[in-house]
Amino acid sequence: MKIQIAKLKDIPRLSGFYQFIRSSPYYSQAAIKEELKRFSVKNLKKQFGNKDNLYIFLEEGDKIIGARNGYYEAGIFWSDWGVVHPFYRRKGVSRALMTFLEKKLKKEGIHKMWCDSRTTNKESIAALKSLGFEKITTIKNHWYGQDFILWQKLLN
Repeated sequence: MKIQIAKLKDIPRLSGFYQFIRSSPYYSQAAIKEELKRFSVKNLKKQFGNKDNLYIFLEEGDKIIGARNGYYEAGIFWSDWGVVHPFYRRKGVSRALMTFLEKKLKKEGIHKMWCDSRTTNKESIAALKSLGFEKITTIKNHWYGQDFILWQKLLN
């Protein structure tokens, strides 16, 4: 298994991989529809044109089994989406991606990483806690009218 920073050539595979969002039990159909638009080949090409966006993925052979993306802003990093192939869940894929990302960000002098999770996503909540993230707050009726928890982790 190998973690890589995504390049332009990886866009079609990444776009296809992010389709796993479709089967998420934690997001409304409106949320899924809108978020999937963000990961179309066309939109990913636009995002790759912005140096503040970052996509990483874990590959087994030539198959993507996990991906995480986010962006840099004002000395911090917002970790936006983490997606793991259903067969590989609970096998350390998300942890490997977050550990890789944290090491990269520390080397770059980024002092904080933050992200969100749905309040109902118990697996994500447990994983973030185990990775040392602390809860900032719960936001009711937020994105797409759903409840979210904001998390942070100080890196330096």
